[in-house]
Amino acid sequence: MQHNDNSSEEVFARLCSNKYFGGFVYQNPKFTLDTECEAGDVVLWVRDSLIIFEVIWRNPRYGSKTKSFVKDIGKKRDQLLGDFTTYQNPNLLISMQSEHGEHTWYDHEQFNDQKTKGVVIVDARGPIERLHYDTVRLTAEAPLPIAVMTRDDFETLLVEADTVSDLGLYLGDRHDFLRTVFSEDPTPFLNLGANLEQELLGLYKLGDNSFDVGAWKTSKEKRFWHRYQIQRAAEISRRDEENAASESLDYMMTEIRSQNDEDSPTNQHAWEMALLTRRERARLVSVIARKHERLLDSHKDQKFAFQNQHTGCWDVYYLHHGLDSQFFRKEAQNMANRKLWIERSLNNFQYSVFCFAMRYTALGLREVVLTVSDAHKWPFITPEQLLEAQKFFGGTTHQNPIVEFP
Repeated sequence: MQHNDNSSEEVFARLCSNKYFGGFVYQNPKFTLDTECEAGDVVLWVRDSLIIFEVIWRNPRYGSKTKSFVKDIGKKRDQLLGDFTTYQNPNLLISMQSEHGEHTWYDHEQFNDQKTKGVVIVDARGPIERLHYDTVRLTAEAPLPIAVMTRDDFETLLVEADTVSDLGLYLGDRHDFLRTVFSEDPTPFLNLGANLEQELLGLYKLGDNSFDVGAWKTSKEKRFWHRYQIQRAAEISRRDEENAASESLDYMMTEIRSQNDEDSPTNQHAWEMALLTRRERARLVSVIARKHERLLDSHKDQKFAFQNQHTGCWDVYYLHHGLDSQFFRKEAQNMANRKLWIERSLNNFQYSVFCFAMRYTALGLREVVLTVSDAHKWPFITPEQLLEAQKFFGGTTHQNPIVEFP
């Protein structure tokens, strides 16, 4: 039984890694409290975003009686409550190893109860008896968001939520929705394997990433996915094309992760970009593409900056055409410094500026580097530094809100 449980966890971990969570998937994190213990079966961790999965597997050879298995699902929910406590405890050293074989320690300073979620993944084939009412009620009443779903339902969810931030936002909104509607109409949430997640996702997308409680209550059939696919067909097609282009950022994150000091965990080098939602990434890629066209036309350096709403940090994107790697890397650091100087001087900025720099030649993209400038290292900005910075950056800018279907 234990071997099969582990196999199911490994399959699920690979699924997460393959669906654009690569590099941030940790299987069986461990800590020691008298004896070695696990802090979740599979964990997605990006800075202060933490999603903990407990996976439960059922051997189909056990036959059609699933009463005992359903009871064990409730125990998995209880395990998640314990996991939450573990990650909150700064006195526990949690050892983590990513699917890339990179070892790190969980940083308790990053724990954020507003961005911590839990999911019980039920890996079972065939029909399952209804969940116990109290299992779902206690899930809805949990202090942090918890969802119970089948592995098939989770795979369906990944069609629309394939970044850590997208998934975390959905799980948080789903938990609030469950709390609102469960006591009045619990039946849909007690039946696992009835495409519940797909219908919830359809309702969520029809509401532009929010749950329409009124639409749910007035619907007898609770069939929202098909309606979503029909009503939004043209918009979905256009959005999916833009989203597909944004997957080029996954390559950039991989490149950044490969260029770091040995003593610095590579996951932190890509956090800033990995926290972006899919739609944020799509917009970012469209701006990079326009800047790249200008770079090819003029061979003059291109740049732009925006403030990351997930971290509060500023992100500079710098595009350079040339063969001199040393000059390019130095200028990438200069760009981070200049943006920091102007934000420190004009807005008393307290965080970090990240510069994602791309060097092109006639052969295409040749180099990607990340440089960082931290506010605490620049307590004073000279008039000369501010004057230089103003030649490159104009200070705080404002962006239009990003929506699912523009």
